[in-house]
Amino acid sequence: MNIFIYSLMPEPTITQKQHIPQVDYIRAIASLAVAVFHLGGKKIPIAGSVTGYGWAGVEMFFFLSGFIICWSIPENYDLSVARKFITKRLIRIEPPYIASMAIALIVNIYWFDHYKFSWTDILLHLAYLNNFFGHTYLSSVYWTLGIEFQFYLFIAITFPFIIKKWGAWAVVALCIPTAFLGDHFGLLPGVLTFFTLGILYYLYRKGIKKLPEVLILGVIVTALAIYEQTLAHALGSLFALLLLILPLKSNSVVSFFSKISFSLYLTHEIIGLKVETFIYLYCSLPYGMMSKGIAFAGAFIFSIAFAYLFYRFIEAPCFRLSKKIKYPSKA
Repeated sequence: MNIFIYSLMPEPTITQKQHIPQVDYIRAIASLAVAVFHLGGKKIPIAGSVTGYGWAGVEMFFFLSGFIICWSIPENYDLSVARKFITKRLIRIEPPYIASMAIALIVNIYWFDHYKFSWTDILLHLAYLNNFFGHTYLSSVYWTLGIEFQFYLFIAITFPFIIKKWGAWAVVALCIPTAFLGDHFGLLPGVLTFFTLGILYYLYRKGIKKLPEVLILGVIVTALAIYEQTLAHALGSLFALLLLILPLKSNSVVSFFSKISFSLYLTHEIIGLKVETFIYLYCSLPYGMMSKGIAFAGAFIFSIAFAYLFYRFIEAPCFRLSKKIKYPSKA
């Protein structure tokens, strides 16, 4: 009888970890940078020399995932709860991802009809497999989601070993051959260095690794990232690292853009580019840089407004649902 009653009782759970304000800055800046870049911000006079590097927001996100995913995992994590970890991540990202896919299909079919899709493409989207088979994505940003999911699987399996004494060295060792394997665009090995920088900072911040060891490994990984990609790509991750180190305080504006960062990332190209094209072509604007600037500004503002609605009605409920799944405590 006691066993039966005990089985009906909820499992003791790990308490939620403290929020890190610097993470909001990374999410906000990275998502806005990518959105500005895709919406043509690189063509803006003077500012274009900076916004032209907005694609580096992707490397900022990769670094952040390496840090924050490890940070969110309980210290007593083992492979027995790997399925729960993946389930939490799927509930968090899959419904918004699928919703954005539906919007992309509707917009492309009934508005501009530029994208010719196949059902194979759509089915591969659902499991983030387009990267493996070279099939077209509905939005160019989706390839990074495929890599993120590959990282979730990677960390779900390797995290218990990463936190061991030799774990950091093993991850860095994995980065070495991938830097010399040539083109593997769309797969985790091609960008593992950026995630690894985030993992290293996590190990340092948790006190698992001392600063000298982390610096040595960090220099090695950064050199590999530069060799494998470019200096500019590596600087994207290093800039995210700098933001994590700085004593930044919570800010309401930054917090807003952090909250909608995933929604903005998912939808800005699907919606924003169409709005930009509509303004430029159908609003009788005179040809020139001023017209392009007006079209860009209109598309950018509309993208933010749409992302907020997307966040409130689609992403936020999924986020709350994922929070309800708790890791069991072994205390």
